[in-house]
Amino acid sequence: MNVVPNRNKDFGYLKIFDLYSSEELEDIWREVSYLDYIMDTADVETHRGVFKDGTSKMNGHGVFIDNVYTSRDFSSILKHNRKLFIDEDILKGINETNTSNKTSYPQVNRDITLLNRYRNSHKYSPHNDLSLFTAITVLLRDEENISGGEFILSDYDISFGCVNNSCIIFPSWVHHGVNELECGDNSCRYSIAQLMYISPSNIND
Repeated sequence: MNVVPNRNKDFGYLKIFDLYSSEELEDIWREVSYLDYIMDTADVETHRGVFKDGTSKMNGHGVFIDNVYTSRDFSSILKHNRKLFIDEDILKGINETNTSNKTSYPQVNRDITLLNRYRNSHKYSPHNDLSLFTAITVLLRDEENISGGEFILSDYDISFGCVNNSCIIFPSWVHHGVNELECGDNSCRYSIAQLMYISPSNIND
């Protein structure tokens, strides 16, 4: 795993390469194949965010993983993505992005995970999320036949190549999106999107 802290004048973000081990990826890909079936048969409109004019932000497919299982323990993705909260190298990298992230990221106590799937001509228009932090992890199937699909921070002219098993963690207010994907029939770009929040503690605790 290679952790790369970044900062600009307004915010800090963390880029991670080779986030998951080969064993973790094997678990995750097995679950992705199952979730593919759900995305193929479910109402794909139910997961898509919309702009004020009612148009969809993306034209791919997706599913909220937390809603699929009665327990998070049944999901390899939801098990392995805890790494973003406990891995010492990742936490150290967050601390090196900027003071705001160093202060607020350790307080995150709730997250929601969405799996998005992009095929040829799919994209995600620039938008922001109603959370504190967003983490996007990219997974590529048949990656040698994929071009485009770059993750962008649109207001800052920052673009990241479409790199398998890479992740970016950034403040959710930053506008972000995915450029149009060009790929063969058997190729896919998946993204595991984690929306991270700080929820008030239960007053009875």
